[in-house]
Amino acid sequence: MDISVTVRQVEARYANSGKGRPRYPVRSMLLSLMFMRFEAIPSLRKLCRRLEKRRYAREICEFAGDKAPKHNTFSLFISRAGPDRIEGLFSELRDQAFRMGIVDPEASVKVSLDSTFMKAYSRRGRKGGIGDRGARVGKTERRNYEVGWRVHTVASMSALPLTYIVRAANVNDKDLVEPLLKQAPRLLTRFGKRVSHVIADRQYYSADVFAAVRKLRAEPVIPHPSNVKDPLIDLWVTKRFKVRGDPRLVGLYRLRMSVERSFRAGKLELTMENLRWRGVAKVRMHVALCFACIYVVAITAHKIGRPELANSIATFTY
Repeated sequence: MDISVTVRQVEARYANSGKGRPRYPVRSMLLSLMFMRFEAIPSLRKLCRRLEKRRYAREICEFAGDKAPKHNTFSLFISRAGPDRIEGLFSELRDQAFRMGIVDPEASVKVSLDSTFMKAYSRRGRKGGIGDRGARVGKTERRNYEVGWRVHTVASMSALPLTYIVRAANVNDKDLVEPLLKQAPRLLTRFGKRVSHVIADRQYYSADVFAAVRKLRAEPVIPHPSNVKDPLIDLWVTKRFKVRGDPRLVGLYRLRMSVERSFRAGKLELTMENLRWRGVAKVRMHVALCFACIYVVAITAHKIGRPELANSIATFTY
């Protein structure tokens, strides 16, 4: 993986005076944090044990010799790097995928918009506990509520996340449509592309969202609730979750599952749902590392000539 830009940015955070003990390579530390997601290792302490006991783990992460960092070294590294530089790792790999033509080869790109819930790393009870101050109570499913975060994401039809925003779970999905629809077109414009369709669930149905999408000269594909009298679109979902309306719009709406596939890859294969960090800054880093791993799989599958593995982390092997 070419992550040289992020490595230079993190190295700039260190004082290069030459004093003190030699530090571990920044590239190896970043590879270790991604390796932690691929191997579904739940904590930094267990990551250090894996690196210490398993030679293949040290070779993958490019550590020289038999020595591996301790968990406090990783904690200091994460604090020094910060969320902006870790999110830069995701951006660097995403831009590489664009240049390789992996994300979407067409000039007009369809995007899917949705959010997913992540339970906060919080323990609360009568005897007290440790809570995540930034997290809030939000809806996980239709009638269930938990303390946590939501990741609002725009994904391409190849199930690759283009951009995302992390907010507390009580923030309404519609409130983040405008910033997301500003970030995604700017990204696509840099690579000579534009947004042609924005596909989302009926929870995004509103006149403001339709106006924001049409401002981009894109077509909104968002079904209306069944109780709307004068719908803005000929598309709706029945009580049994069957899509009805204009056949062309029905076909486009079925492409919405691309963003669900990216969430599935992050949660089931890369431990995105197993949140062990607190605070919005570290939650942002956790999501950035998980989404960066999705691009690692896509880029590697392209390089080895196996494009069918790009969207299937479960079948990808080292």
